[in-house]
Amino acid sequence: MALRTALVLGVSALAALPITGFRAAPATDPQAAGALAVSSDLDASAPVPERWSDGERGVALVPPSGWKRSPATSLNPLSDPPDPVFELARFQLRLGDASLYEQPVPLTSGLVADAKALLSIGLAREGTELAQLELGVRGDREAVATIPGFAYVDEDAAFEGTRTYTRYFFSRSSDRVVVARAVAAETDWPALASAVMAALASVRADPRGENGPAAPLPPVPAEALAMPGAGAPASEASQPVDATIEIRADILARAQLMLGITYVWGGDSTTRGMDCSAYVSRAWDVERYSTDSIWQVSFPIGKEDLRPGDALNLTTGRDPRRLGHVRIFEAWANAERTVMWVFEETPPRSVHRVIAYDDRYQPIRLAGLSDAGVARLIPGTPAKDEERSRPGQTRATTRPSARPTARPTARPSTRPAVRPTATPRPSRSPAAAPVRPVATPLPEPRDRS
Repeated sequence: MALRTALVLGVSALAALPITGFRAAPATDPQAAGALAVSSDLDASAPVPERWSDGERGVALVPPSGWKRSPATSLNPLSDPPDPVFELARFQLRLGDASLYEQPVPLTSGLVADAKALLSIGLAREGTELAQLELGVRGDREAVATIPGFAYVDEDAAFEGTRTYTRYFFSRSSDRVVVARAVAAETDWPALASAVMAALASVRADPRGENGPAAPLPPVPAEALAMPGAGAPASEASQPVDATIEIRADILARAQLMLGITYVWGGDSTTRGMDCSAYVSRAWDVERYSTDSIWQVSFPIGKEDLRPGDALNLTTGRDPRRLGHVRIFEAWANAERTVMWVFEETPPRSVHRVIAYDDRYQPIRLAGLSDAGVARLIPGTPAKDEERSRPGQTRATTRPSARPTARPTARPSTRPAVRPTATPRPSRSPAAAPVRPVATPLPEPRDRS
């Protein structure tokens, strides 16, 4: 709710800005609101690309001319954990390594290297924070514009040589959210921008349609079925249901939704910026902690026990720079488990990327979670600067030095705990409310990185 409130307030401020830099639908558009029509502002002298539409979902667009349709097996509705956007279709400038698309593959720099450029279209998933936002503005948006039946806002971000341009369409008559996202190498963006913007301008959708379906939970592991009461009716089960799998999916969905937020040391705002520990705290849906106080809602695990949604924490005491850092683990990027996919807030903004595993970081798990789930293997390669880093060494960044402060003596409430397979430290009450109390003074951590 705190995230939603912050984002909606951001929209209210942006709505007052002049509408510039967008090709909005003209007021005299003859198409009725919600009609699946192709934009008429494309260059008439250029080859007319084939229009794509999903009649069942009520979404259509004209992809850039000459781009290829991505294999359905690579789309994120099949991913585990799921993306908050239910991907309907994806288009790319080229198809290189066919084996890369035999399983779900995220829109990252590794995929851009093969595809050169991508354009994805989808719907916000039911039950996600993205689907619950009234106008969904997050971060530093510059304007609000319209097409028939929708208002939309754009987000433009670049990191480590990759440019990501996202347009969020919010229905004026329902909770529907349509998301179109383009990804390309930063060096290729100037030549591709015109075609991409024309494709985004062609998006049309039914504003009365539904959002994407909620992500199905992965199959229950065989060992979980052997637990006492696993197959018994709720009234007869002797043990509570382990909700770990669902909570892990929620953690990664929140982390995904917060990508692109500007890094601000000590910050804890989705609009003004945040730092790494604020990012992880929000993804975990707990009160604000630092790298030195997050032990209050977590417990240490081994590298071999890492699961999606766990974290890797570098305290100020173990960091030679005495700054500290914390990141969220998603998956392994190679079979040797020397590189991994992570979500993290790091200068200049929060990212999803592949980095080398660092032995100085202690793997930790949110208190109350069990080891249910599987650490998937999603092939990926670190960016060039990460490849030059030795194992156990992270890229240096410039951040203010932190003055050590005492740990808080009060333990704030966190989300309800689920049955763990190992006793967490500290223990959490099942009746704790999953809210972030605004009246509770935030502790002054040793490090806010």
